[in-house]
Amino acid sequence: MSRFLARVAWRAGLLALGLCLAACGEDVPDEPPGPPARLAVGTGLTFTALEEGATLELIQGCQGSQHAFVSLQAWELTSLTARVELSLERTSNGDKVSNDYKVLLDFEEPLSAGEPALLEGLLLVVPDPNRAVGQEVRLKASILSESNQRATDLRTATLQWGTPTCP
Repeated sequence: MSRFLARVAWRAGLLALGLCLAACGEDVPDEPPGPPARLAVGTGLTFTALEEGATLELIQGCQGSQHAFVSLQAWELTSLTARVELSLERTSNGDKVSNDYKVLLDFEEPLSAGEPALLEGLLLVVPDPNRAVGQEVRLKASILSESNQRATDLRTATLQWGTPTCP
């Protein structure tokens, strides 16, 4: 019986050593970044540049919510599929005034070399317009492509009600 206990103790020791090595092992380095990419955040159903300090329109949706149309241009992408994150926050205190927007999307391929890939007409929902309309806000867009390219752009604007689009 003592031989049996010795074997169990030996196996338990090996298991404990393995667990310790796994817990104390070196961190796995992050995947290296991909080649640089550039991103421009704009507005509209089709890309319209958003100049710093301009007006960003809040649109009353046909089904009751309100949103800003956001469009993106990206250059030097080696993969057109990217995780897109959008946010809208008040510049005065950093409070977020939009819902979370984190979606894996495909950019439209550029029409020719040197032109940007496009993502147009994304709906960034603003659940409580009373906390946002008339306020200076920061629109932030960031992407992480499947080839591990990262890019971010942000613009400051004043949020105002836009022209209703519903009949």
